[in-house]
Amino acid sequence: MSMQHRIVDYLNKSFKFKQRGTWLREGVCPKCSEKELYVHAENPRVVKCGRINKCGYEEHIKDICEDLFKDWSKDYPKSSDNPHAAADAYIKEARGFDTKKLAGKYTQEAFHNEYKYPGQVSATVRFKIAEGIFWERLIDRPERFGRQKANISGKITGLYWTYHDKFDDLCISKEVWITEGIFNSIALSFSCLTSAATLSSNNYPTQLLAQIKKRSEELGLKKLPALVWAFDNDIAGKDAAIEFHNRAVKEGWESSAALPISSNNEYDLDWNDLYERDLLKDQAQIKRYKHFGQVHVAKTPREAALLIHMFNDKNSFYFIHHYKTYWFTLNSDKFQTEYDIQLQLADSSEEAKIEATKKVSNVEMICDAILKGLYFQRNIATNEAWYYFKIQRGHRDIIKETFTSAELTSKANFTNRLLDISPGVWWTGSDKQLQTILKNEINPERLKEVKTTDYIGYSKEYSTYLFKNHAVYKGKLIHINNNDYFNAGKNELKTLAATPVITLNKEPFRPHWWQDNYKINGEKGLIILAWWAGSYFAEQIREVHSSYPFLEYVGQAGSGKSSYIDFLWRLSGRNDRKEGINPNSSSMVAVHRSMAQVSNLPIVFLEGDRKSGDKQQKQKFDWDELKDAFNGQNIRSRGLKTSGNETYEPPFRGSIMISQNDPMQASEAILSRTLQIIVDMKGHTYEKKMIANKLYGIEFDDANRFMTHCLINEEKILKTFFEKCHEIEKLYHQCGITHTRIALCHAQVAAMIEALAKHVLNDVIDLEEIVNSHEMLEQMALKRMEDISDDHIFVKQFWEAFEYINSSRTGIFNLNYYYDKDPSHVAINLNEVYQAAARKFQSLPDINDMRTLLRSSRKYKFIELNKQVKTKNHPAKDDTSVLEISERNVKCWIFTNPYQQH
Repeated sequence: MSMQHRIVDYLNKSFKFKQRGTWLREGVCPKCSEKELYVHAENPRVVKCGRINKCGYEEHIKDICEDLFKDWSKDYPKSSDNPHAAADAYIKEARGFDTKKLAGKYTQEAFHNEYKYPGQVSATVRFKIAEGIFWERLIDRPERFGRQKANISGKITGLYWTYHDKFDDLCISKEVWITEGIFNSIALSFSCLTSAATLSSNNYPTQLLAQIKKRSEELGLKKLPALVWAFDNDIAGKDAAIEFHNRAVKEGWESSAALPISSNNEYDLDWNDLYERDLLKDQAQIKRYKHFGQVHVAKTPREAALLIHMFNDKNSFYFIHHYKTYWFTLNSDKFQTEYDIQLQLADSSEEAKIEATKKVSNVEMICDAILKGLYFQRNIATNEAWYYFKIQRGHRDIIKETFTSAELTSKANFTNRLLDISPGVWWTGSDKQLQTILKNEINPERLKEVKTTDYIGYSKEYSTYLFKNHAVYKGKLIHINNNDYFNAGKNELKTLAATPVITLNKEPFRPHWWQDNYKINGEKGLIILAWWAGSYFAEQIREVHSSYPFLEYVGQAGSGKSSYIDFLWRLSGRNDRKEGINPNSSSMVAVHRSMAQVSNLPIVFLEGDRKSGDKQQKQKFDWDELKDAFNGQNIRSRGLKTSGNETYEPPFRGSIMISQNDPMQASEAILSRTLQIIVDMKGHTYEKKMIANKLYGIEFDDANRFMTHCLINEEKILKTFFEKCHEIEKLYHQCGITHTRIALCHAQVAAMIEALAKHVLNDVIDLEEIVNSHEMLEQMALKRMEDISDDHIFVKQFWEAFEYINSSRTGIFNLNYYYDKDPSHVAINLNEVYQAAARKFQSLPDINDMRTLLRSSRKYKFIELNKQVKTKNHPAKDDTSVLEISERNVKCWIFTNPYQQH
């Protein structure tokens, strides 16, 4: 299938076009949703919306069908008949040029750099610059090579490349347009402009200019061609244009500049882009590009203002010159009188107009920076909204910040906000001038809205992972653009959250650390890694299974828990050495905010010992509060600052790991939702310590490739996961794991082991390691069933002590206040039990822990808390104590008596 047919097929599927002759029409516009989209069917280049004024959507097919423009040598393999098949296709389809006109000017070669990119090879389109010197463009998935999209071999200082075969064409031309890139130069040359490329914005074309001068003298030309510096419209290009223009003027050249700014003020296009959009066809367009360039290289604000006034004939306007904002005003009442005077003195009416304008106009600086409105952003959940602006004082002094509507509608508020975000930047213009600029900068017809999330990680609504500098959408790693948002498919997205900072790395993933990890952590390490990796897909898993399990990581101090958790964070692109949050030393607000700030990432709760010497610390956090998080339900609710009753109730989007020294003390509901991994110091040796040092000392840029690889392979991993989870859950029920929640929780982790083994660790993991981990998970599930069918170990310890102490007490000194009232039940006062235990030298668990655990007591089934029991007994006293005690009420815990018939 030809590229044209592949593009048309892709467009039809994406926009539902209808064929109308040589055009595709009635496509659904992604911006306004109307059936007004159209594109040429035989030569599809730019998809446009017919609602020019109301919508104005326009996008090049290279941006829409990005995947079709990546792997050229795969789609167009070279042959003996055409050794340059991929290069030809790239020139024609990706750049829009006629290959016949460029025949012999390029070749197809290959690029590889085993030191920087081992095993990676790309076909290239190569252009010869001089003998032994060339420039080439990488055309096969260039993202594999980081920021390197091209390669230069040899020293290019002073050199150039031009499409024109006859050098005399450059000399006799009225103008020579000088670009950075070869493709931009070709675009201008194909548009009837004489052009040459310097290959870099740092390369002043000394040889080109010297040769033009020399050849022009040989030809007897009276005038040298004018130079037009047509560099890219970015910081480097614009800085170079000014520098090279000034240098050329000093060397005696007639010089100006041009900037590739489209008619709808698109600043991120280059000359090749304009050529493909048919925007280099007529002189009016060329004149416009030169105007922007001339204003850019103007030496003074007044000179720039006059150029603008003569171009658009406006009497009042603002403009930018050398990173400052100015206001131009022409006194129209005095202009005609002054113009008449100048007509008598000037050689032409044009000169008279310029001189008159100088006399009766005024240019004032109103802000010592550039104010550029980028987009509108809103937090839908809280209904807060901001305008995102770029404040630029110099070519690299750029600050991007938000402004509220209140800060934009008042000169005083605007100035205060400016000073807050950009030290020393003042607004000195009037309210009317401010309103004029801002109305243009945030014009709703061109100001886009960027969708936001208030957390880091996966957005279920947009099927995109959003981090500070990277996003992942449908298996593609996306870098944040220059305006601080991501283009993910048809969506423009960003996260408002600043923490945690997650850094992805698209370098090739090589899990060379796996065997060291298994030697140190064994099957338990693989189970934890699988659970942790499953956290990257918690939202997708809950979408199908409605839940994702908790993990309890238990072990004595020094058993390696902290080191492994830190390693897992590094695998996940986090390098701040923050292991987790202690819910007992943090406020509930802090705990809930930590849980709400991430999606598809773990929340690690650190508890450790709750004792400090002989003093006991009261436990604040109740694990039962996490029950709803298991299903991804909201974890807290707060009122919004509105006139209504609106609340903000964020769902839980992550996963939960509980890391502590002692087993968790929680209800059956929590235990059945939790996998338990217990580690100790057995088997710790010096040799293993050396391996651990090597494993945990892995470079961060090497470790964080794990998460990146997982996210890029999201579709494959989840497909395997869901297939295997169903199979494993069924097997668990067949082998006696009949508790549905426990079976599902352990099956989910077992299925993720299978997914990791197939798509992530496939080259390094052994079958034995997988089998051993599955066996351990099965045993963990069976043990968890036993745990929830029996009392907690601390509850057992409590009742054993109670029975021992109470066996020596009879009559009125019995610890059971129902001793002679209701033999089928037990009524105890917890404080008195502990007092009696202390006198009998019996050790009991912490009383605060028991207040939670006794509610789940099974042997002595819990019935009621704090029931008032009227009694004359005083069981905490010894038998020798005075028996005369007045009747009183005692607050008791009520349980069933397992030794009596009910």
